[in-house]
Amino acid sequence: MRARAIPFPSGPGHLLLRTVGAIALAASGFLVSASGAQAGAAEKVPSREMVFSIVRKSDSACEPDCPEWIAADGDIRESTETAFKAILEQVGSRDLPLLINSFGGRVDVAMAMGRLIRERNMTVEVARTDYRLCEPWDNTCKPDFKDGAYSGYANLTFGVCNSACPILLAGGVRRIAGPFARVGVHQIVTTRERYRNKYKVYQERLSNGSTVTKRELVERKKIGTVRSTELRGSLRSELENYLSAMNVKPALIELMLSTPPEDIRYLSLEELKSLGVVTDIHEIERLVGAGICRSRTRPQNCLLRN
Repeated sequence: MRARAIPFPSGPGHLLLRTVGAIALAASGFLVSASGAQAGAAEKVPSREMVFSIVRKSDSACEPDCPEWIAADGDIRESTETAFKAILEQVGSRDLPLLINSFGGRVDVAMAMGRLIRERNMTVEVARTDYRLCEPWDNTCKPDFKDGAYSGYANLTFGVCNSACPILLAGGVRRIAGPFARVGVHQIVTTRERYRNKYKVYQERLSNGSTVTKRELVERKKIGTVRSTELRGSLRSELENYLSAMNVKPALIELMLSTPPEDIRYLSLEELKSLGVVTDIHEIERLVGAGICRSRTRPQNCLLRN
C-alpha cells in the first residue's frame, strides 16, 4: 500500500470552492441566475468532480471471498447524480455499501443523491478509498478486474465529509463514521450572476395585415456576480423537510448558519450521534474488513471470485 499525505484542516481560512442550484429570472434587461446552495469551504486540495468505482478489498487474507463496496471520492457537481445512477446500474441488484470522501459541492445534487440512496436502503460510511495500483480518476488507470472493479483499501483515518457531503450522508439507512473521520458544515452560499442582454427589435406583418413587435436576443454579456449567505425560505424549507425525512434533526441547519463560508464547523462524535448525522461510530472497519466474509452471517457485499 502506498503512503500518501493528505492535508487536514486545522481552523479557519479554507478556500471556498463549491456552487449549487439554478434558478433564473429576467428583469430590466438582466438575467439573474441564483447558483444556489453553494456549500464548500474546502481545504487546499485539487478540485475534482466525484468519481465512483466498485472496489474489492485488496487483502490475501480474504481471497477468494472478499468484501466489495462503492467508492465515491471528489466534489458533488451538476453531473454527479448522473454518474451515481450509472454506477448503481453497474452494481445492479447487489447490496454494496457506499464509502464517501468529499469536501463538498452542490446541495441540490446532494439531496437528490441522498433520496436515491434511501430508496435503495443503502449503508453509507465516511471513509477514503486507497487503490492498490492507480486511481480511477487517472485516465491511464485500468480496472483490476474484467467487470470493471478495482482493488483497494478502506481508510477510515482520513475520511472527510464536509459542506454538502453530510446532506448526502444523511440518505443512508445506516450512516457510519469512525472517530478520526472529519464531518463538517458551514453556511450555504448563493451565487447570482448578472447579465446584460442586447435585443434586436423588429416589426412583423401578419397575414391579416396587422403588425406585431418582436425581439430577438443577439448578445448576452456577464456583468457581475453577487454572492449571499442568506438561506432563503424555499431552500430552507426544502432542506428541513429533507433532513426530517432522513431522520436527521434540522438543528443541523443552525450549525451551518452559524459558521462562515470561509470556515468549517467540525462536528464532534456526540453531535454526530445526537443530531442523527450518523447512526454508528466504529473504531475499526466493519463493512469491508478482511474477515467479514467468514462470519456466520455472510454480508451481501461479499463476492467469491475465481
